[in-house]
Amino acid sequence: MGITIDDIKTLRSKTSAGMALCKEALQKAEGDMKKAVEYINERSDVIGRLRNLTGAKIGLCKVAFEDSGKDFEKAVEIIKERGWDEPIEPEGNQKKEGVIDVYVHGTEQRLVSLVEVQCKTDFVARNEDFRKFAHELSLQVAAMKPEYISKESLSEEEVKTLKDLFTKEAESENKPKEIMDKIIDGKLSKHFAEKCLLEQKWFKDESKTMKALLDEAIQKMGEPIVVSRMLVWEVGKK
Repeated sequence: MGITIDDIKTLRSKTSAGMALCKEALQKAEGDMKKAVEYINERSDVIGRLRNLTGAKIGLCKVAFEDSGKDFEKAVEIIKERGWDEPIEPEGNQKKEGVIDVYVHGTEQRLVSLVEVQCKTDFVARNEDFRKFAHELSLQVAAMKPEYISKESLSEEEVKTLKDLFTKEAESENKPKEIMDKIIDGKLSKHFAEKCLLEQKWFKDESKTMKALLDEAIQKMGEPIVVSRMLVWEVGKK
């Protein structure tokens, strides 16, 4: 049977899992909602998702999950019945959780990279896999020295400047007008792949981009993850 966006939204409302994981779960379960919930519970942070959905404290979420016989939906009901749920603040007002990972390169310590990675809950911020992901980012920043976090980080003016530059380059090469747009788009894509952290290929495995690693982390953690800041310092360079 076909999986609809409404099915995915329904599963997300039941589990607070990411859209990608909900879609995957429904596909694996062939549309069976109960099996899809079980699939998600086996593969992501159940307690963190309970907290996201109800606002209850981590310890109370753990108690509710155990008392429910490890049934996610029953755990939500228990939390509400016992009055453990708390108002969830609007996204913009929520306290930011996450980590700042620092990597110092080599014994001479002439290069250091810092990356700030944000999440929604302190439970995920303390998760070992989340911290490993943050460290992979700081290693990537040290190795590849990106200038931007993502292509969306560039302002419209910066993108326009790049397009103007690549247009002049294409014109100087006497390229046919009918393929100019494709050439400019290709140059832009190459520039983003070199200069933007999330567009870069992972230096440990070039079959993956850093965006793919981010998506995997989001799916595993079951909540939004944002790379918010990065910095590279190298001795003698500004």
